Amino acid sequence: MASSKLIAGLFLALALLVATTPQPTRATRADPTPSPAPSSSPSEPPATPYCISWFMVMTLCMDFLTDAAVAAPSSGCCKGLQWVVDAAPMCLCYAKSGEIDNLMPANTDFSRVADLPSTCEVTLPVEALSECETEPVPPLMPPSPPAA
Repeated sequence: MASSKLIAGLFLALALLVATTPQPTRATRADPTPSPAPSSSPSEPPATPYCISWFMVMTLCMDFLTDAAVAAPSSGCCKGLQWVVDAAPMCLCYAKSGEIDNLMPANTDFSRVADLPSTCEVTLPVEALSECETEPVPPLMPPSPPAA
């Protein structure tokens, strides 16, 4: 049950990010908060201190999670999940805590969300997830710019 809530939270973050974050142009890629443009397979994990960019890598999973006609997640989806688990496991704490639950699209199939790690053959980082309350967690999003 905890893993399904965790994965559901991940995809809630994806939905919010897709809806609210403009895609960077080549000129702004040096910005510390790049949002990778979805492709059929991500070429490299994001270089950013913000967890939301890691979740953006997983936008490739949205077809599988929202469309019953899509039989399996893409290799890019599974690669994105593996990258988050390997390189930014503490970012999964946002999903575990429920802080990103309200970001999922309404048509998300939560049974597919729960099955995604096993479908992709990705093992969730139980040790990192057990440290969510005791270790520092990277910021989810960059700070908002000051109001003018």
